[in-house]
Amino acid sequence: MNKSYLGNIGLALSSAILLVACGGGGGGSTSSAYVGTITGFGSVFVNGVEFDTSNTSISVDGSSGTENDLKVGMQVTIKGSASGSTGTASSITFNDDLEGLVISNSIASGQKTGDMNIMGQTVTVSGSTVFESKVTGVTTPDQVTAGMILEVSGFSSGTGSVQATRIEVKAADLTTYLSAHAEGIEVKGIVSNLDTNNMTFDLGSMTVSYAGASLSGFTTSVKDGLYVEVKSTQGLDGITGNLVASKVELENNGKKGHDSDSDGEVEIKGLVTTAVSGNSFAINGEVITIDSNTTFKNIKQSGLLVDVMIEVEAYYINGALVAKKIELENISSNEIKGVVAKVTSTALNAGVVTMTDGTVIAVNSSTIMKDSRSLGVTPVAKFNLSFLAQGDTVEIKYYDDKGTLTATKLEREDP
Repeated sequence: MNKSYLGNIGLALSSAILLVACGGGGGGSTSSAYVGTITGFGSVFVNGVEFDTSNTSISVDGSSGTENDLKVGMQVTIKGSASGSTGTASSITFNDDLEGLVISNSIASGQKTGDMNIMGQTVTVSGSTVFESKVTGVTTPDQVTAGMILEVSGFSSGTGSVQATRIEVKAADLTTYLSAHAEGIEVKGIVSNLDTNNMTFDLGSMTVSYAGASLSGFTTSVKDGLYVEVKSTQGLDGITGNLVASKVELENNGKKGHDSDSDGEVEIKGLVTTAVSGNSFAINGEVITIDSNTTFKNIKQSGLLVDVMIEVEAYYINGALVAKKIELENISSNEIKGVVAKVTSTALNAGVVTMTDGTVIAVNSSTIMKDSRSLGVTPVAKFNLSFLAQGDTVEIKYYDDKGTLTATKLEREDP
């Protein structure tokens, strides 16, 4: 994995992936689907658009939910309409990338960034990853230990790597987790190394044994290249170390990527997960085709490397996404931690924050907003700029665009 990602994921977390027919959030009103990271509340902010949720159905991991079940950092799919920076959501769907056993954690003590092995998936944690925990004593990523159960949402390649936008420690061990989640732990990925004799296959570096599992959604059987979800109530086999599947379910008709009607134009913002080869590459496992009409801005075709942050305008041809325009996006490589001197707010998630050292940073609807205080106060669950005040301690990730500093993540912390 390209470790430059650790310093450069910032805007990816705030912009994530935007799927929108015929022009996106900057054009006229459209009816489409938006796939991206929740950056804030006051309604729901995704990809710079504030979606009204007054009459919205919400699904969380296959079950009916409410807006209170949604959290900053979650990758969600919103169906609805948008015009400019506002929209209306008819439905919001959240499905995690995995919820499973930690095999190992390579994040050094006192650090917040690095990699974890969670059920054979390499999960990269950056300074912009939203981290929460339900386990007492675990407050930072370096405190996670083998055997804990973590839920991860982020940019997944489908082949064994996830660049996390949100991580939540769910339980200290599998037994505790199963007492509240009878359906078991789960992981999604693309099947490889299928062995029909021994009834095993790989998801990333994890070998799955499906001999006793129920199969769902398959027309015939499990095959290499299919995108699936594996559930397990037993965990790892004590002898082989394989994940013992209780259920294997075909996901999205076996294809990694968004579920679309395959018409109209789309706009995608995110990280390259498969570098360009020939005339194609992938963002979050979504394959994009380049043709002679594709134009490039601030990037060349050869620059489409893993972990590069880009924006793609594309359209469907015979079910395939073909790029019309590819543009390099700004990245977050700076951080400041200090005390707020002044807040000038023009909206719930828009304004300017001035630090006591004189640093001025713009905040917009794509900025991840999180209240992480824990000493003697209850953090604001639906934190936005209206709750920020003079004297608050904050940690801000930002990028510098020709002298204008813009926040990709603003986190209020204990003094």
